[in-house]
Amino acid sequence: MEILPSGDACGAEIRGVDLAGPLDEATRAAILQALVAHGMIVFRDQDVPATRQVELTEMLGEADLYSLSEYCLADQPEVLLVSNIQEDGRNIGLADAGTTWHTDSSYLEIPPFATLLHAIEVPVDGEGRVLGDTLFASAAMAYDLLEPDLKQRLDGLQAIHSYEAKHRARARLGRSDRNPPKAEESERLAPVLHPIVRRHPVSGRPALFVTAGECTAIPGIEEAEALALIDRLTMLVTDGRTIHRHHWRRGDFVVWDNCQLQHLAIKDYALPQRRLMHRTQVKGTKPA
Repeated sequence: MEILPSGDACGAEIRGVDLAGPLDEATRAAILQALVAHGMIVFRDQDVPATRQVELTEMLGEADLYSLSEYCLADQPEVLLVSNIQEDGRNIGLADAGTTWHTDSSYLEIPPFATLLHAIEVPVDGEGRVLGDTLFASAAMAYDLLEPDLKQRLDGLQAIHSYEAKHRARARLGRSDRNPPKAEESERLAPVLHPIVRRHPVSGRPALFVTAGECTAIPGIEEAEALALIDRLTMLVTDGRTIHRHHWRRGDFVVWDNCQLQHLAIKDYALPQRRLMHRTQVKGTKPA
């Protein structure tokens, strides 16, 4: 196994591993270590069936279900389809996934630790160029870049994360056509409080855990001041120094660590350019 760091604030490619085949304990441990060290890892040219993807997810922890069931495989509910493909005028998968900066499902009391995304189809333009890049930002580096007085100010502060606010913000930008959640799903999507600075459950490294649009308030701080602080921190997280850009290829198997990264899916494609990804997630712990 060979690990090639991207040279950016996050990201690494792992070579010499066939994810479809058996992985010994040393390889599994090395993959988890690389994920924590680099925040995002990619395995190229992988042929991984959905059932195997669930097994790989369980290699990193407990496989978790996505908060909305509409686009999950009926026979493999841990697998969410992320796709712009339509059948009979209806999306077959989640078409608006990741279209603003975010940490996956931070609106849940226990967000996922890691996300795994396998590229089944990638959109290609008329010149053969693959579209739909994903930007990853190191929220851990962003924290490291803060001035000492701002770090001190953030100590102990919490922000409210809201699923509804997140998708209202995307809708205003024309980036969301999501169906309303079902009644039983809505009960699980009530706004939650999380620390603005969270510590990684494995490494202990602090990272900013706040996003404009999704975070609606900071208890104890007046609304205008709180929203201005959220905007300021969001800009720091997405500063050019913190970002790694992943250029997708069909067969890419990407894993990222939600405890230290935020990401943004670039939607620069449209039908008939097709995108289809299989997505799974690893259950996390309550941010602290």
